[in-house]
Amino acid sequence: MPKRRISKKELKQPDHFLDFWSRASRAVGNYTAANRRAIIISLTAFATVVAGSVAISQASERRAIHAGEALDRAQRIASAETLTPGATAPDDGLPHLGTSKEQLEAALKDLDGSFSSSRGPLNAEAMLVRAGLLLNLDRAPEAAAGYQALLADKLDDRLHFLAQEGLGYAYERQGKLAEAQAAFGKLGEAAGGMDGFYKDRAAYHQARLAELQSNPAEAKRLYQEVLDKNPTTSLRDEINNRLAALEIK
Repeated sequence: MPKRRISKKELKQPDHFLDFWSRASRAVGNYTAANRRAIIISLTAFATVVAGSVAISQASERRAIHAGEALDRAQRIASAETLTPGATAPDDGLPHLGTSKEQLEAALKDLDGSFSSSRGPLNAEAMLVRAGLLLNLDRAPEAAAGYQALLADKLDDRLHFLAQEGLGYAYERQGKLAEAQAAFGKLGEAAGGMDGFYKDRAAYHQARLAELQSNPAEAKRLYQEVLDKNPTTSLRDEINNRLAALEIK
C-alpha cells in the first residue's frame, strides 16, 4: 500500500498524531496513581505512630485522593461526548454540552473550582492540565503565562518537559515562531534528565518550525537527522510524510 502523502495545508498544521493534551493527560494520570500508591504505602509503614500523626496522614491521603479524582473528572469532561439537540445525555455524571468548546470551558471551570489554592496535592499537574485547556480554547497568551509560571518552579523532569513543550505550542499558536523555536529548542535540555526522553521530538519540532519559517532545506536536514540518530523513533511515519511533501514542492 503506498504511503499517504500529506498536503501542503496539512504540513502547516501542528502535529496531530500525538497531541499535547493526550500526553499531558497520560502524564497526569501516571502521577496521580503514583501519589496514591505512595500515600498508601506510607500509611501502612507508619501504622504504629501516635494518633495525631495518623490523623494528619489520613487527612493528606484524603486530599491527594480528592485531587486525583478532580483531575480525572476535568479530563473526562473535556473529552466527553457532545450532545446533539434532542439527544439524551449519557448517565455518567458529566456535563454533555453542544460543542467541544463548551466541554473545554466546563472542564476549565470544574478544574478551577477544585484547585482554587496554589498549594496542595497534584497542584502542578492541575496547572499543567489547565494550561492545556486554555491552549485548546485558543487562549494562547493565557496558556503561555501558565506554562511560564510552571517552568519557574521546580518540577519533576517529565512535567518540566510537558510544560516546556506546551510553551512552544502556545507561542506557535500566537504566530511567535522565533519564540516557539527557542522554547522547543530547550526540550533537549529538559529531556536530558530522563536518559534522552523525547530528544527526537525536540529535533522534530525544530524541523517543523524551520518549515513554517520557509526554510525547507534546513527542515529536510533536521528531519533526516532525527531518523539517522533515532532509527526506532515513533515519529518515523510522520517525518517520512513531511519529507515526501517537501520533495514535491
